[in-house]
Amino acid sequence: MPIATVNRIIKNALPNNTQVAKDVKSLFSKAAGIFIIYLSTHANEICQERKKSTISAQDVLAAVREIEMEDFLPSLEKYLEEYRASNATKKRSKAAAKATGTPTNASGSPSAGGSSSKKQKTAP
Repeated sequence: MPIATVNRIIKNALPNNTQVAKDVKSLFSKAAGIFIIYLSTHANEICQERKKSTISAQDVLAAVREIEMEDFLPSLEKYLEEYRASNATKKRSKAAAKATGTPTNASGSPSAGGSSSKKQKTAP
């Protein structure tokens, strides 16, 4: 995990006056990577038991239960719900913009001024 991401997580999780040594930030980064491997291995095992080849959100949530970290489930489920709602909104915005010919930005919202910073594809 990038140190910048670790720094942002630490900054949001700890009181402002808390100092964290540089080597500890690196250690957090390594620990996060190990946890991701551990959780993904459990999710993959669940996926294989279900005779599936693609790990889904439900497989990851089941893996969280399996490794006995149920306390995190409510926040993970809330995040997943918000993520899916956000993606659905972006998808609807893009579809509506496409139907009306309005360019959209990366978030799926109409671009300011009606022009896009990306080159528009032209039909051959």
